[in-house]
Amino acid sequence: MHIFLDIEALRSYEEAGDIVKNVRRSITPSIKEGAMLLDIATLVEEEITGSGGRPAFPCTIAINETASHYTPSRDDERSLRRGDLVKVDFGACVHGYVADAAFTVEIGTREQEALIIAAKEALFAGIARIRPGVPVSRVGGAIHDEAASRGFHVLKDLLGHSLGWNCLHGGLTIPPYDDGSDLKIREGDVLAIEPFLTKGSGIISRIGGGNIYQLFRNGEIYAHGPEEKELLGFIHEHYGTFPFAERWLPKPGGLPGLLSSACVKAFPMMVEADGAPVAQAEATVIVEHDGYMIIT
Repeated sequence: MHIFLDIEALRSYEEAGDIVKNVRRSITPSIKEGAMLLDIATLVEEEITGSGGRPAFPCTIAINETASHYTPSRDDERSLRRGDLVKVDFGACVHGYVADAAFTVEIGTREQEALIIAAKEALFAGIARIRPGVPVSRVGGAIHDEAASRGFHVLKDLLGHSLGWNCLHGGLTIPPYDDGSDLKIREGDVLAIEPFLTKGSGIISRIGGGNIYQLFRNGEIYAHGPEEKELLGFIHEHYGTFPFAERWLPKPGGLPGLLSSACVKAFPMMVEADGAPVAQAEATVIVEHDGYMIIT
């Protein structure tokens, strides 16, 4: 195997991938009827930390028509109900290198089994096209065609992406359809491939309230008063440009001010506009000289 990653970077990616795989196995039995969303997210994040990594972003738990960008608040009382279609998306960071994965579970019923399987197969179809020199549009085309062959639509606004050192979204984006792009995959790229499928139109509505934030610009000049300045320093020190949750902050009182001054941005929830259930599957791959290696 010959890839354009130094040995320490490769080991860190593989370690992060192992953490993600182990956490998925251990937490899956907890995703069941009556489970509190806050308990699930906390368990995921604590297991990542206990395994020697750190959460690359807040554990996302998106239910039914909500596709992504929801994490429970510190006082969240929601629990899973029979028939819920639950997407769990999380990542582990080791020495700045991230592995990212997601899976879908239906709670107590099997009405959406075909949708869940289609999301997995669309993921595998896209990954199977990955080689150095292959346009990202070909990967997206394979995802779209597999979904369509099973009677489902992809959510075109939700993209796969490159992973880099201390960078969760950077470099290439991987559309879940053939967008005609001639941007090519390179040996050594680390890619998160993540199709979202639905029986609905696949059009996305963006709404507030997802409880996920990210540092947008750092500088005390934008913060007003000691509370905001202290919080801005804490966010910069502990999370840098990685997303974080309000419940991760020891003193979140200054957060509204940082949002209003555009120091911090809030991620909108991504919701299927027709109200149709959404399934997601995601894996992280490293592009090798003659193919790929799935690390999650």
